[in-house]
Amino acid sequence: MTRYNTRALVESALLAVIGMILVLIGEYLPFIGMIALFLWPLPSALVVLRHGMRWGVMASVLTALCLTFFMNWITAFGLWVLFGLTGLTFGYAVTRGFSPAKVIVVTSIAFLIGSLSAFLFTFLLTGHTPMMLIDELLRAWQASAELTEKMLGTNRFLDSFKDLDTLKAQFIRLLPSGLVLSALFQSYLNYEVLRRVLSRLGHNLEPLPPFSRWILPEYIAHAAILSYIAAVLGIRYELPFVEQVGQNVFSAVSLLLLIETASVISYYISQHGLPKLFSVLAIFYVVANPVLSVLAVFFGIIDILFDFRRLRYGYLNDM
Repeated sequence: MTRYNTRALVESALLAVIGMILVLIGEYLPFIGMIALFLWPLPSALVVLRHGMRWGVMASVLTALCLTFFMNWITAFGLWVLFGLTGLTFGYAVTRGFSPAKVIVVTSIAFLIGSLSAFLFTFLLTGHTPMMLIDELLRAWQASAELTEKMLGTNRFLDSFKDLDTLKAQFIRLLPSGLVLSALFQSYLNYEVLRRVLSRLGHNLEPLPPFSRWILPEYIAHAAILSYIAAVLGIRYELPFVEQVGQNVFSAVSLLLLIETASVISYYISQHGLPKLFSVLAIFYVVANPVLSVLAVFFGIIDILFDFRRLRYGYLNDM
Protein backbone atom coordinates (compact mmCIF):
# COMPACT_ATOMS: atom_id res chain seq x y z
CA MET A 1 0.00 0.00 0.00
CA THR A 2 2.82 2.39 0.89
CA ARG A 3 4.52 1.67 -2.42
CA TYR A 4 1.30 2.37 -4.30
CA ASN A 5 0.75 5.65 -2.43
CA THR A 6 4.31 6.72 -3.17
CA ARG A 7 3.83 5.96 -6.86
CA ALA A 8 0.52 7.83 -6.95
CA LEU A 9 2.10 10.80 -5.16
CA VAL A 10 5.05 10.99 -7.55
CA GLU A 11 2.96 10.57 -10.70
CA SER A 12 0.34 13.07 -9.52
CA ALA A 13 3.00 15.66 -8.69
CA LEU A 14 4.71 15.13 -12.06
CA LEU A 15 1.43 15.49 -13.96
CA ALA A 16 0.56 18.57 -11.92
CA VAL A 17 3.81 20.21 -13.04
CA ILE A 18 3.09 19.18 -16.65
CA GLY A 19 -0.34 20.79 -16.31
CA MET A 20 1.27 24.01 -15.05
CA ILE A 21 3.67 24.03 -18.03
CA LEU A 22 0.78 23.54 -20.48
CA VAL A 23 -1.12 26.46 -18.93
CA LEU A 24 1.94 28.72 -19.10
CA ILE A 25 2.52 27.77 -22.75
CA GLY A 26 -1.11 28.59 -23.50
CA GLU A 27 -0.85 31.93 -21.74
CA TYR A 28 2.48 33.23 -23.05
CA LEU A 29 3.02 31.51 -26.44
CA PRO A 30 0.05 32.51 -28.63
CA PHE A 31 0.47 30.13 -31.57
CA ILE A 32 1.71 27.06 -29.71
CA GLY A 33 -0.77 27.94 -26.97
CA MET A 34 -3.68 27.14 -29.27
CA ILE A 35 -2.49 23.52 -29.28
CA ALA A 36 -1.80 23.50 -25.54
CA LEU A 37 -5.32 24.79 -24.92
CA PHE A 38 -6.81 21.41 -25.82
CA LEU A 39 -4.28 19.56 -23.66
CA TRP A 40 -4.90 21.52 -20.45
CA PRO A 41 -7.42 18.99 -19.04
CA LEU A 42 -5.14 16.03 -19.84
CA PRO A 43 -2.99 15.87 -16.66
CA SER A 44 -5.95 15.96 -14.27
CA ALA A 45 -7.87 13.44 -16.38
CA LEU A 46 -4.87 11.10 -16.51
CA VAL A 47 -4.41 11.22 -12.73
CA VAL A 48 -8.09 10.33 -12.25
CA LEU A 49 -7.77 7.43 -14.70
CA ARG A 50 -4.65 6.04 -13.02
CA HIS A 51 -5.22 6.74 -9.33
CA GLY A 52 -8.78 7.94 -8.76
CA MET A 53 -10.65 11.17 -8.17
CA ARG A 54 -8.97 12.06 -4.84
CA TRP A 55 -5.51 12.15 -6.39
CA GLY A 56 -6.88 14.00 -9.42
CA VAL A 57 -8.27 16.77 -7.22
CA MET A 58 -4.99 17.09 -5.32
CA ALA A 59 -3.00 17.23 -8.56
CA SER A 60 -5.22 19.96 -10.00
CA VAL A 61 -4.94 21.98 -6.76
CA LEU A 62 -1.17 21.62 -6.88
CA THR A 63 -1.21 22.91 -10.46
CA ALA A 64 -3.13 26.00 -9.33
CA LEU A 65 -0.71 26.62 -6.46
CA CYS A 66 2.28 26.36 -8.81
CA LEU A 67 0.66 28.82 -11.22
CA THR A 68 0.53 31.49 -8.50
CA PHE A 69 4.33 31.80 -8.80
CA PHE A 70 3.98 32.95 -12.42
CA MET A 71 0.67 34.89 -12.51
CA ASN A 72 -1.72 36.60 -10.12
CA TRP A 73 -3.68 34.18 -7.99
CA ILE A 74 -7.07 35.34 -9.33
CA THR A 75 -6.13 34.29 -12.87
CA ALA A 76 -4.60 31.06 -11.58
CA PHE A 77 -7.73 30.19 -9.63
CA GLY A 78 -9.97 30.98 -12.61
CA LEU A 79 -7.94 28.70 -14.88
CA TRP A 80 -7.97 25.96 -12.23
CA VAL A 81 -11.76 26.12 -11.88
CA LEU A 82 -12.27 26.05 -15.64
CA PHE A 83 -9.80 23.47 -16.90
CA GLY A 84 -9.24 21.52 -13.67
CA LEU A 85 -12.96 20.83 -13.38
CA THR A 86 -13.08 19.86 -17.06
CA GLY A 87 -10.19 17.41 -16.70
CA LEU A 88 -11.59 15.85 -13.52
CA THR A 89 -15.01 15.42 -15.11
CA PHE A 90 -13.49 13.91 -18.25
CA GLY A 91 -11.50 11.39 -16.21
CA TYR A 92 -14.51 10.51 -14.06
CA ALA A 93 -16.77 10.02 -17.11
CA VAL A 94 -14.24 7.73 -18.78
CA THR A 95 -13.73 5.63 -15.63
CA ARG A 96 -17.50 5.22 -15.38
CA GLY A 97 -17.61 3.84 -18.91
CA PHE A 98 -19.74 6.60 -20.44
CA SER A 99 -20.30 6.58 -24.20
CA PRO A 100 -18.31 9.13 -26.25
CA ALA A 101 -21.38 11.35 -26.74
CA LYS A 102 -22.16 11.28 -23.01
CA VAL A 103 -18.55 12.08 -22.14
CA ILE A 104 -18.71 15.15 -24.39
CA VAL A 105 -22.04 16.31 -22.93
CA VAL A 106 -20.91 15.84 -19.32
CA THR A 107 -17.58 17.55 -20.00
CA SER A 108 -19.32 20.48 -21.71
CA ILE A 109 -21.57 20.90 -18.65
CA ALA A 110 -18.45 20.99 -16.46
CA PHE A 111 -16.91 23.56 -18.81
CA LEU A 112 -20.04 25.73 -18.51
CA ILE A 113 -20.05 25.45 -14.71
CA GLY A 114 -16.38 26.35 -14.66
CA SER A 115 -16.92 29.39 -16.89
CA LEU A 116 -19.81 30.69 -14.76
CA SER A 117 -17.85 30.02 -11.56
CA ALA A 118 -14.86 31.94 -12.90
CA PHE A 119 -17.12 34.91 -13.75
CA LEU A 120 -18.68 34.78 -10.28
CA PHE A 121 -15.30 34.54 -8.58
CA THR A 122 -13.98 37.50 -10.57
CA PHE A 123 -17.04 39.56 -9.64
CA LEU A 124 -16.77 38.75 -5.92
CA LEU A 125 -13.10 39.71 -5.76
CA THR A 126 -12.79 42.58 -8.23
CA GLY A 127 -16.35 43.84 -8.68
CA HIS A 128 -16.14 43.39 -12.46
CA THR A 129 -19.60 42.35 -13.62
CA PRO A 130 -20.15 40.43 -16.88
CA MET A 131 -21.65 43.61 -18.35
CA MET A 132 -18.44 45.50 -17.64
CA LEU A 133 -16.40 42.76 -19.30
CA ILE A 134 -18.74 42.81 -22.31
CA ASP A 135 -18.38 46.60 -22.57
CA GLU A 136 -14.58 46.31 -22.56
CA LEU A 137 -14.71 43.59 -25.21
CA LEU A 138 -17.04 45.60 -27.46
CA ARG A 139 -14.93 48.72 -27.12
CA ALA A 140 -11.90 46.70 -28.17
CA TRP A 141 -13.85 45.40 -31.17
CA GLN A 142 -14.93 48.93 -32.06
CA ALA A 143 -11.38 50.26 -31.85
CA SER A 144 -10.18 47.39 -34.05
CA ALA A 145 -12.96 48.09 -36.57
CA GLU A 146 -12.04 51.79 -36.69
CA LEU A 147 -8.39 50.93 -37.32
CA THR A 148 -9.37 48.49 -40.07
CA GLU A 149 -11.62 51.13 -41.66
CA LYS A 150 -8.74 53.62 -41.79
CA MET A 151 -6.51 51.06 -43.47
CA LEU A 152 -8.95 49.34 -45.88
CA GLY A 153 -11.91 51.68 -46.15
CA THR A 154 -15.47 51.26 -44.99
CA ASN A 155 -17.85 48.40 -45.69
CA ARG A 156 -21.16 47.09 -44.40
CA PHE A 157 -19.56 44.73 -41.91
CA LEU A 158 -17.45 47.46 -40.27
CA ASP A 159 -20.47 49.78 -40.12
CA SER A 160 -22.17 47.32 -37.76
CA PHE A 161 -19.56 48.13 -35.09
CA LYS A 162 -20.42 51.84 -35.02
CA ASP A 163 -23.72 51.40 -33.17
CA LEU A 164 -22.35 50.07 -29.90
CA ASP A 165 -25.74 49.89 -28.12
CA THR A 166 -27.29 47.71 -30.83
CA LEU A 167 -24.22 45.53 -30.97
CA LYS A 168 -24.29 45.11 -27.19
CA ALA A 169 -27.98 44.14 -27.23
CA GLN A 170 -27.37 41.53 -29.93
CA PHE A 171 -24.32 40.20 -28.10
CA ILE A 172 -26.20 39.82 -24.82
CA ARG A 173 -29.15 38.19 -26.58
CA LEU A 174 -26.95 35.54 -28.16
CA LEU A 175 -24.50 35.13 -25.25
CA PRO A 176 -26.21 32.15 -23.53
CA SER A 177 -26.48 30.10 -26.71
CA GLY A 178 -22.92 31.07 -27.64
CA LEU A 179 -21.61 29.79 -24.30
CA VAL A 180 -23.42 26.47 -24.73
CA LEU A 181 -22.14 25.99 -28.28
CA SER A 182 -18.58 26.94 -27.35
CA ALA A 183 -18.68 24.47 -24.44
CA LEU A 184 -19.86 21.66 -26.74
CA PHE A 185 -17.26 22.52 -29.39
CA GLN A 186 -14.47 22.75 -26.81
CA SER A 187 -15.50 19.42 -25.26
CA TYR A 188 -15.64 17.71 -28.65
CA LEU A 189 -12.15 18.90 -29.58
CA ASN A 190 -10.85 17.97 -26.14
CA TYR A 191 -12.27 14.47 -26.51
CA GLU A 192 -10.69 13.94 -29.93
CA VAL A 193 -7.31 15.25 -28.78
CA LEU A 194 -7.29 13.44 -25.43
CA ARG A 195 -8.48 10.19 -27.01
CA ARG A 196 -5.47 10.13 -29.29
CA VAL A 197 -3.04 11.14 -26.54
CA LEU A 198 -4.41 8.68 -24.00
CA SER A 199 -4.25 5.81 -26.52
CA ARG A 200 -0.45 6.20 -26.49
CA LEU A 201 -0.51 5.96 -22.70
CA GLY A 202 -2.46 2.73 -22.57
CA HIS A 203 -6.01 4.10 -22.20
CA ASN A 204 -8.05 3.25 -25.29
CA LEU A 205 -11.24 5.31 -25.60
CA GLU A 206 -14.05 4.46 -27.97
CA PRO A 207 -14.07 6.77 -31.00
CA LEU A 208 -17.13 8.64 -32.15
CA PRO A 209 -19.05 7.17 -35.11
CA PRO A 210 -18.07 8.39 -38.60
CA PHE A 211 -19.47 11.84 -39.34
CA SER A 212 -21.79 10.43 -42.01
CA ARG A 213 -23.51 8.31 -39.34
CA TRP A 214 -24.10 10.99 -36.72
CA ILE A 215 -27.68 11.41 -35.53
CA LEU A 216 -28.69 13.67 -32.67
CA PRO A 217 -31.09 12.71 -29.86
CA GLU A 218 -34.76 13.37 -30.48
CA TYR A 219 -34.95 15.93 -27.68
CA ILE A 220 -32.83 18.28 -29.83
CA ALA A 221 -35.64 18.37 -32.41
CA HIS A 222 -38.24 18.83 -29.68
CA ALA A 223 -36.22 21.70 -28.18
CA ALA A 224 -35.99 23.34 -31.62
CA ILE A 225 -39.73 23.12 -32.21
CA LEU A 226 -40.68 24.39 -28.74
CA SER A 227 -38.11 27.22 -28.80
CA TYR A 228 -39.28 28.34 -32.25
CA ILE A 229 -42.88 28.43 -31.03
CA ALA A 230 -41.78 30.33 -27.89
CA ALA A 231 -39.91 32.91 -29.98
CA VAL A 232 -42.92 33.45 -32.27
CA LEU A 233 -45.36 33.72 -29.37
CA GLY A 234 -43.01 36.05 -27.51
CA ILE A 235 -42.97 38.42 -30.48
CA ARG A 236 -46.72 38.05 -31.09
CA TYR A 237 -47.80 38.77 -27.51
CA GLU A 238 -44.90 41.10 -26.59
CA LEU A 239 -43.28 38.85 -24.00
CA PRO A 240 -39.58 39.83 -24.07
CA PHE A 241 -38.40 37.10 -21.69
CA VAL A 242 -40.17 34.32 -23.59
CA GLU A 243 -38.89 35.74 -26.88
CA GLN A 244 -35.29 35.93 -25.65
CA VAL A 245 -35.32 32.41 -24.20
CA GLY A 246 -36.85 31.03 -27.39
CA GLN A 247 -34.35 32.78 -29.63
CA ASN A 248 -31.37 31.69 -27.52
CA VAL A 249 -32.41 28.05 -27.41
CA PHE A 250 -33.29 28.00 -31.12
CA SER A 251 -30.02 29.67 -32.13
CA ALA A 252 -28.08 27.12 -30.06
CA VAL A 253 -29.85 24.07 -31.50
CA SER A 254 -29.79 25.54 -35.03
CA LEU A 255 -26.05 24.91 -35.30
CA LEU A 256 -26.59 21.33 -34.10
CA LEU A 257 -29.32 20.91 -36.71
CA LEU A 258 -26.97 22.19 -39.41
CA ILE A 259 -24.46 19.56 -38.30
CA GLU A 260 -27.24 16.95 -38.55
CA THR A 261 -28.04 18.01 -42.12
CA ALA A 262 -24.33 18.05 -43.01
CA SER A 263 -24.09 14.48 -41.75
CA VAL A 264 -27.02 13.48 -43.97
CA ILE A 265 -25.37 15.11 -47.01
CA SER A 266 -22.10 13.33 -46.25
CA TYR A 267 -23.94 10.00 -45.86
CA TYR A 268 -25.72 10.07 -49.21
CA ILE A 269 -22.69 11.35 -51.10
CA SER A 270 -20.55 8.57 -49.63
CA GLN A 271 -23.27 6.05 -50.51
CA HIS A 272 -22.77 6.95 -54.17
CA GLY A 273 -19.03 6.38 -53.91
CA LEU A 274 -18.08 10.02 -54.52
CA PRO A 275 -14.92 11.55 -52.98
CA LYS A 276 -15.18 13.34 -49.63
CA LEU A 277 -14.34 16.61 -51.38
CA PHE A 278 -17.87 16.59 -52.85
CA SER A 279 -19.29 16.38 -49.34
CA VAL A 280 -17.18 19.32 -48.18
CA LEU A 281 -18.21 21.45 -51.18
CA ALA A 282 -21.90 20.55 -50.85
CA ILE A 283 -21.95 21.30 -47.11
CA PHE A 284 -20.13 24.60 -47.64
CA TYR A 285 -22.62 25.62 -50.34
CA VAL A 286 -25.60 24.83 -48.11
CA VAL A 287 -24.19 26.67 -45.09
CA ALA A 288 -23.06 29.70 -47.13
CA ASN A 289 -26.43 30.11 -48.85
CA PRO A 290 -28.85 31.97 -46.50
CA VAL A 291 -31.98 30.31 -47.89
CA LEU A 292 -30.53 26.79 -47.95
CA SER A 293 -29.08 27.16 -44.45
CA VAL A 294 -32.53 28.00 -43.06
CA LEU A 295 -34.04 25.04 -44.92
CA ALA A 296 -31.19 22.86 -43.63
CA VAL A 297 -32.12 23.69 -40.03
CA PHE A 298 -35.70 22.50 -40.52
CA PHE A 299 -34.53 19.48 -42.49
CA GLY A 300 -32.32 18.59 -39.52
CA ILE A 301 -35.45 18.52 -37.33
CA ILE A 302 -37.22 16.23 -39.80
CA ASP A 303 -34.25 13.86 -40.10
CA ILE A 304 -33.90 13.54 -36.32
CA LEU A 305 -37.58 12.69 -35.94
CA PHE A 306 -37.94 10.36 -38.95
CA ASP A 307 -34.39 8.96 -39.13
CA PHE A 308 -34.16 8.63 -42.93
CA ARG A 309 -30.88 6.73 -42.69
CA ARG A 310 -32.31 4.25 -40.15
CA LEU A 311 -29.34 4.69 -37.81
CA ARG A 312 -31.23 4.13 -34.57
CA TYR A 313 -33.16 0.94 -35.28
CA GLY A 314 -32.16 -0.19 -38.77
CA TYR A 315 -34.56 -0.98 -41.59
CA LEU A 316 -37.65 -2.94 -40.64
CA ASN A 317 -36.93 -5.76 -43.09
CA ASP A 318 -33.53 -6.23 -41.45
CA MET A 319 -34.99 -6.70 -37.95
